[in-house]
Amino acid sequence: MIRDIQKIEDDISVIKRIIETVLCNDPDIIEALDNRELDSNQPEEYMYTNIYPFIRIPGTQDVSMNFICFSVDDLQEETRNDIIKQQYIQFAVFVHKDLVKTNYGVARHDMISFLIRDLFNRSHIFGHELKLVSNREGTTDTDYCTRTLRFQLTTLEVAQDGLFDNRYERFSLNSHSREIIRENVRS
Repeated sequence: MIRDIQKIEDDISVIKRIIETVLCNDPDIIEALDNRELDSNQPEEYMYTNIYPFIRIPGTQDVSMNFICFSVDDLQEETRNDIIKQQYIQFAVFVHKDLVKTNYGVARHDMISFLIRDLFNRSHIFGHELKLVSNREGTTDTDYCTRTLRFQLTTLEVAQDGLFDNRYERFSLNSHSREIIRENVRS
């Protein structure tokens, strides 16, 4: 590939890496996921087993499991402001019906969603305040209880070299003009 994929600085990818780190390094999250097959001292093993950086609907399985899935979306509202954008971070918690009951007197999907709220609501971990805007309970079928949390993040649109254009747009009538502007921005 031409691009260095290992060093993606896309804000969505950066946010997802931060979320992965926060979830995997929280001992209460790891305990609440209740995966007895994994070593809780190796929390990175939970990625792509119980924690997914995309929304995944569990299928029929031989083993009952619990999941935290998350996504990051940009919402491009019709505004006159090209500097500020809205992002939504969604967490979907799936708890198998056989694992809903906990020793804490709280249903597991509610407990996990509390832990997620505790970690992220009103946090500035992404540089701006993250605010919970929705917290809904549901089911997928007869096997999973769910809770979906949606957080809103109002952030700045990221400019490339001080310009809002596509850095790979090489063949346009304005490419020479853009190069002159970029040189002036850098100096």
